[in-house]
Amino acid sequence: MSHESDSNNQVSSPSSITKTAAVRPAARTRAPRAPDGRTNGEDSQGTPPCNTVPLKYNPDKSKLLRFGVDSLYLSYPGVMSDDCDKKLARLKELAQMEDDLSQSIAQVTICEHLFEVRDKGAGRFSYVLVDNAYRIQASNSRSKSLPLAYVQISSEYLTHAGIEKSEEALRHIINTLGVVNEPANVSRVDLFADFCADCEMDAFEPLRDCVTRVETMSLHYSYGRFSGWSFGSGGDIVARLYDKTLEVEKKSHKFYLHELWKAAGWDGTSQIWRMEFEAKRNALVSLQLPKLAHLLPNQAALWRYLTENWLRLTVPTESDSNRARWNNHPLWDFIAAAFDSEGEQAKLQRFNPARLPEDERLFVHGLGGITSFMASRGIEDLGEGVGEYLHQAKEYHVRRSDFKHDGMERYVGRKVKAKNRRYNTVNNVQPLPSDLTKTEAAAVVYQQSKDGENGND
Repeated sequence: MSHESDSNNQVSSPSSITKTAAVRPAARTRAPRAPDGRTNGEDSQGTPPCNTVPLKYNPDKSKLLRFGVDSLYLSYPGVMSDDCDKKLARLKELAQMEDDLSQSIAQVTICEHLFEVRDKGAGRFSYVLVDNAYRIQASNSRSKSLPLAYVQISSEYLTHAGIEKSEEALRHIINTLGVVNEPANVSRVDLFADFCADCEMDAFEPLRDCVTRVETMSLHYSYGRFSGWSFGSGGDIVARLYDKTLEVEKKSHKFYLHELWKAAGWDGTSQIWRMEFEAKRNALVSLQLPKLAHLLPNQAALWRYLTENWLRLTVPTESDSNRARWNNHPLWDFIAAAFDSEGEQAKLQRFNPARLPEDERLFVHGLGGITSFMASRGIEDLGEGVGEYLHQAKEYHVRRSDFKHDGMERYVGRKVKAKNRRYNTVNNVQPLPSDLTKTEAAAVVYQQSKDGENGND
């Protein structure tokens, strides 16, 4: 891996980002190529001895499937209102209590989003609110140095709604927390391109073939096979090229991507690779992209900068010690042009702000208790097993609850409410009559948390 700079993750001058948007790279980074990867003028029978032979690559079989923003982290300068601070502080205290029912009402509804209020803050932020669309870290009303909120917009929600609509809805939420002093800052953005290519990725030699600005590079192997490379881990810019089909199958389980890839022409079996760049705040400020309003029209420019100035996959020229003059590998030209594509991309049609468990967890792992019970009692018929399980479970919980006849109902009710909060599915706090005083309302909320038998498992 060659280096164009001695400093880790160094960012060039801010003007480079706007130049990259309109101008193709200079001759030192790109030379005219024939479809088979040879520079025009090379003998079709061989390659000049000064060049390393490029790996077999068929550009006709390369297909761009998706590109855009996968992760977006925004911060909103401002101050939380006293009323909101007090409300969130009370909910955080409930989340910290030992009994399930008190914890279960640590929820808040803001702009039709039902958030779980966590029992702990994050770093110097006092509060954490979470659903499937947003993870909001909020400061308290006394904070002088922190922004009002630091927010991660989920990848799934971005895939459904896009950046503008996701941020518009988020802005309304943040405005209910307090006074927002200025538009959103971008704390981090991850740009990506998903593609298929007729090329053996693990045949490249990054130490030799990659021209980059960073000092660190890692090769990754997962589940017994090569899964990708990463460059600049821990720096202001990080690059990752990895097997996205493997990552979806084994880790993220974002199977909704399969339908989006198929809509773009994926055959359902070919390996899909993701090229991803993570740009943090310092790099974005250096590139004069501090605000979301600056980033939105310059996504293609940022991608060009990252794929032309920060990292390149090249065909080494052994006779030229100046690696900056080495030509791009044709695969890299294909990747670098991803954001030049025009046309509407398929979006995720349905989105649920609730964080629901996967069916496998419910209907495979969830049957573990019943199958264990059936085996322990020598029962093989499923209908008999389920019926006997419920009968014996009810008797057990009557004994466990000091012989209350509804012991199992109380236990299940507590657990369902706890999971309502965790999954963002049902608001456990019943609406209060509008004519109650604050003292009366507090007493009712307390009684709701104590309604039924308190306690954990």
